[in-house]
Amino acid sequence: MGKWQLTDVTAAAGGPDANPGADLAGYVFAAQGTKHVLNLGGLDAHVDELWWDINGWHTNDLTVAAGAPDPLPNNPLAGYAFNAQGTQHVLFAGRLDSHIYELWWSALEAGWQFNDLTVAAGAPTTSWGDAPPIGLVGYAFESQFTQHVIYHSADHHIHELWWNAGGWHHNDLTAATGAPPGFVLAAYAFEAQGTQHVIYTGVSDNHTHELWWDAGGWHHNDLTVAAGAPPGDVGQLAAYAFEAQGTQHVIYTGVSDNHIHELWWDAGGWHHNDLTVAAGAPPAIGQLWTAYPFELQGTQHVIYTASSDFDTYELWWDAGGWHFDDVTAATGVPRDGSEGRFVVGFAFEAEGTQNVFYISNDLHVHELYWQP
Repeated sequence: MGKWQLTDVTAAAGGPDANPGADLAGYVFAAQGTKHVLNLGGLDAHVDELWWDINGWHTNDLTVAAGAPDPLPNNPLAGYAFNAQGTQHVLFAGRLDSHIYELWWSALEAGWQFNDLTVAAGAPTTSWGDAPPIGLVGYAFESQFTQHVIYHSADHHIHELWWNAGGWHHNDLTAATGAPPGFVLAAYAFEAQGTQHVIYTGVSDNHTHELWWDAGGWHHNDLTVAAGAPPGDVGQLAAYAFEAQGTQHVIYTGVSDNHIHELWWDAGGWHHNDLTVAAGAPPAIGQLWTAYPFELQGTQHVIYTASSDFDTYELWWDAGGWHFDDVTAATGVPRDGSEGRFVVGFAFEAEGTQNVFYISNDLHVHELYWQP
């Protein structure tokens, strides 16, 4: 058993208030033993970093540190660590040109740098006028020693910017696979299988679609059809590989029932599970919070806001199946209506903790953290 606790990260780090409506992103840098949370902070809406090491929380204005252009306000951020290379990477769309920019850090270089990936790869710009707004996802494919950035353009084609030792390249995944257009929502590498996966919602059918890569190239799969699942709400969606179990998982809210649904894959193919029913938990309100595996514990976790009491709930899975807890009751998270909008969560395997971050009405970044 463990305990959820609450802390004000902005106050602890002495960082600026978050910009109203700003997005959050976060990641663990295992090679350095640190964790990182990104937001658009202050009146200037710069990319601000809150980062933790054994000495506590710190803050850094990455826009200033890297001499980078301003980001588009109120649009997604993404971040990831490339542990095999010992680097960190932060992604955003430029305010003036809608280009995809990268802020990157290496212990071998003098601090943070920036790169215009749209120019470097000769790729089309993002689409920033959509509702929902642009999707932006990035990840390192450690076993291949490559990096990947996924987004959609104005025609709702899904695009990939990918890096290897030869630099940045571009690929139109919609054209490559003949898949329907959509809104980018999640992407990940499945290291144990040596594959990559992009998960998105179709523009016209509300189906959950998968673009997946193996040594034979990119392919398309309609997961809603494959698993016999209900369509999903166009909005936030989470997906991940559960390396310890050799499985994949896609979590979304149903378009008609506000239930939290899971599409999961094993050697037998794709399956569907209604997690709200399986756990006996209350339905969700609005968009999904966040979801992630906890490899060290052999568990999975979904954090969301309930429609019945606006409390924060956790759905968690172990060998005994799915369960739920009321995190608000355990920690006193305020029911101010803001916590379901911009949330990021992950397991910090080296520390044996879970970490969930959100922006509250005081415009501070708060952390819900769980430890044994």
